[in-house]
Parts: sequence; structure tokens; C-alpha cells
Amino acid sequence: MLLAAILVLGLASCSAKEGAPAAAAGAMPDAGTSLDAPVPASVLTAPLTDSRGRPTTLDAFRGKVLVLTDVMTLCQESCPIVTASMVTAARRLEASLRGDRVQFLSLTVDPGRDDVRHLRAYERQFGALPNWTLLTGSRRVVDGLWDTLGVWRHRTPIERPFPRDWVTGVPLTTDIAHTDELIFIDGDQRFRYEMDGYGNVPASAIPGRIYRFMDRLGHRNVSATDPGAWTPDQVTEVVDWLLGGAS
Repeated sequence: MLLAAILVLGLASCSAKEGAPAAAAGAMPDAGTSLDAPVPASVLTAPLTDSRGRPTTLDAFRGKVLVLTDVMTLCQESCPIVTASMVTAARRLEASLRGDRVQFLSLTVDPGRDDVRHLRAYERQFGALPNWTLLTGSRRVVDGLWDTLGVWRHRTPIERPFPRDWVTGVPLTTDIAHTDELIFIDGDQRFRYEMDGYGNVPASAIPGRIYRFMDRLGHRNVSATDPGAWTPDQVTEVVDWLLGGAS
């Protein structure tokens, strides 16, 4: 879950108000947890790099609704499902009048291996979109950012036979277990909503090369997705709520 203090702030805000916060319109979505707390400056200004090698920050997207998730291009279990679900929602919004008012951001939890080459290859597999940006950075910056946001990570050894990096072919001896979070930030740079777990999409939404890289558990997660998992429809519902009911 997000940083405990942020969740407490958000839940306190929900209990103190009736209905949706003033910045949003319509009924509050029920797919996750409503929040209301400023994004720390240390998160907004953390120096990051996108899939083209360009320096950027979260602050560069000021004024847009941000949908931020943690990702790892060498994940064999949940990340491809999360990414496919996010990209599905991003495509729907890009095809609408709302596309330029929201930005989807996938920030690695594996900065040591997720260099620009890996991000670019991952982006090509799913299909580049103007409202979807993949991000990496130095280990110090990325770890500090996820520590602030409360996303748990833990490096674990991989048992033989070692899978091979689908980009470089190098054997992979370690994995990074992590929580899956979808964090919504409004145009005023406030945390407004959070959903956890992986998304819900059919296997056909995952590019073939990525699907073949997934392990047995990953394939099982796709075919037997938790009925409580969030969906692309719920992502667009939260975005619409934060945009004040725009259509």
C-alpha cells in the first residue's frame, strides 16, 4: 500500500466529507482507496529518464491527471498484466477528447537492469502512445521514490534453469518481488486515488514475446485473474472522476 501516513490522511479526508472531493465530479469510484494529500516535492522533482533517454520529472506533467504504476520489464508474473491493462485504458483515453489531459507513467522498480534499451523495447512491444511514458533513473533516486510512496520491493534468487533476459539473452539469476500499485495524482499534484493488485485483461492483450517470457505463475494469473482485480474500465472511471466528469 501507499505510505501509511498518506493513506491515513486520505482515509481521514474521506470520512470527513460527504461525496466526492471538490476537484472531482460524480459518484466516487469504488475500485480502490480515495486519498487527498499533496505529492511531496521530493517525488515531483526526482530526476528520471524516459524511454528515449530524455531527462524528466513528474513535475514535467503538471496540470495533467497522472496514473503512476511500478513496473519491471523482466517481470514474469504480474507486470505484463498491469501494463496491458494500463495501455488498454491509455488507448481508450487517447482516442477520446480526454487523451491530452492524462498521462500514464510506468516507473521501474529495477533500475539496475531497466535501462533505456529495455524500456524502449518494452514500449515497442505494447505499442508507443503519446499518453504513456516509461521511466527509469539511478538506483538511489528510484529506490528513494518508491520508498517514499511505500511500494515494497525485495530481491530474490531465481532457481535453475535460469530464464533469459528477453532483450539481451543474458541469464537472469535474480528477481524482484514487489507490490503492484496504481497511483492517481490530480492536476493540482495531489494524491487522489490508489488501486492495488494487477489488472484484468485477456491473454490476447499481452504481446506474444512478453507472454512467452512470462512464467507458469504469470500465465495462471492471466487465465485465472482474481475477479476483484481492477479493470481498464475502472481506470478510465477514476480518470473521468478526477477530470470532473469530462467525456
